[in-house]
Amino acid sequence: MPRVCNLHCTDLNTQETSMIPTHQNLGLRTTLRHWVIACTVAWAGVSPAVGGAEAVATDATSLTAQQVQEDVQVLLDALKTLHPALTKYRSAAEMETAFSRFEARGRAARNAGELYLAATEVAAAIRCGHTWTNWRNQQGAARATLLDQQDKLPVTLSLVEGRWVVLASADPAVRPGEEVVSINGMTTPAHIARLMPYLRADGSSDGKRLRQLSHDRPDLSQVDLLLPLLSSPVGGRYRLTLRTSQGVSRTVLVEALTLQDRTKALLAQGVQPPSEAWTFAIREGVGYLVLRTFSFWNDKFDWASFLDEAFSRLQAEQIRHLVIDLRANEGGNAAIGNQLLSHLIRQPLGYLPSQSVTNYERVPDRLRKVLDTWDSSFFDRTGDVEPIASGTARGKFQVKSRPMVPRFISPAATPFAGHTLVLVGAENSSATFVLADLLKRSGVATLIGQATGGNQRGLNGGQLAWVRLPHSGVAVDIPLLAAHYDASTPDTSVPPDIAVTPRFAARVAGVDQEMEAAKTLIAARKSLVAQ
Repeated sequence: MPRVCNLHCTDLNTQETSMIPTHQNLGLRTTLRHWVIACTVAWAGVSPAVGGAEAVATDATSLTAQQVQEDVQVLLDALKTLHPALTKYRSAAEMETAFSRFEARGRAARNAGELYLAATEVAAAIRCGHTWTNWRNQQGAARATLLDQQDKLPVTLSLVEGRWVVLASADPAVRPGEEVVSINGMTTPAHIARLMPYLRADGSSDGKRLRQLSHDRPDLSQVDLLLPLLSSPVGGRYRLTLRTSQGVSRTVLVEALTLQDRTKALLAQGVQPPSEAWTFAIREGVGYLVLRTFSFWNDKFDWASFLDEAFSRLQAEQIRHLVIDLRANEGGNAAIGNQLLSHLIRQPLGYLPSQSVTNYERVPDRLRKVLDTWDSSFFDRTGDVEPIASGTARGKFQVKSRPMVPRFISPAATPFAGHTLVLVGAENSSATFVLADLLKRSGVATLIGQATGGNQRGLNGGQLAWVRLPHSGVAVDIPLLAAHYDASTPDTSVPPDIAVTPRFAARVAGVDQEMEAAKTLIAARKSLVAQ
């Protein structure tokens, strides 16, 4: 009998588009988005859109009281009118407090950076991973403030156990492997506490929030976007207190750099950016499939053939152990997860797509002029909605064309018959959260690592728009659909079957803890078979 998972998540047959598409092709596949943008920051960065948002009138950084008042009201109006899940994780009273704080803070802003911070904070207060000040959509003064200024740290960092380790440095005074103990006199824990209210994630998924404070991930680090606004360089320099692995501390002054200059300096050292390329290899009788992204918008990469060929090779060589690495993969096209699952399941796997709750029937004309999206039909659901009278979505609308009826993933003609281990972590917060949830529910793989991002109460998304504030250029992504969930649904993500706690010392030593755990488990299984 087919198995049906009651999954509160995105529609697995749709392209998940929480991240605005970037210009990629096979030739650029080895370069992460944030390295590309660092070298081409003058590019407008706007994806194809049809919503009709008006262009930002000026690049000036200063704003008048009237301008910020208008921008504040536009964002409040858009969030309250469009967002389908403002109270999924917060009470109505808590959201009103957040809105009031934003209104006061926003009105006090006098430049794009200050308004960007206020907008980022109120978006994060919703506790929705798809509601955020997406840097790709910022325009005018906001974009220039975030991406063009000489105010970035000259180092790249990774946050492990609440401590920052230096990955690479454009300044000879700082060496890779050292710990950054403080920046401008503020300790790392204090910086983290100050940054947390601005970081996006679904519900209680704090691991996802903290992942954004590293550079070894598939997006710009919030260290580069937020830290200069909250703790700017003094006289063009940052004061860093560093500690070596031997415990020796020292304080240095380092010049702040632009994103472009830091990138060029690191490339000149031979420091290569992390790759988004998929890889497959068989080593010592074990298959290793590394899938770093599911986002291939306008890309010629044939992911379906890649997966089919990988599993055909596993079968041809009679490989009995497979490790799938999803740790760097935030999400993208959920159909990729479908196909991967088809190679692992042995019977049809059913799920209930539930992302069909909306807050409106038709977007008011007053908002249309400040909104963009990739499909204008999202803005007019006339005749396609019906009121929801009960449950957690009471007072909202059900989209009739997206009914909650079971759908099924069929197994491949010859599914993989061996043992599958999947490496997961907090980065898995969109389509890969969905995949991790189905893998765990179906029991076809063992998950190793940390709890994923995302949330069992379901993801908001599937259809999104971004509102651009007319004077500052600040933009906020807003999901237009939410998932159905019960009041009893826990505010939690997907826990691993085998938990691995990242250790600072292991990161400094270059030890891949999750992969080592997988190899240890495979060796144990091989030993049992040999007996």
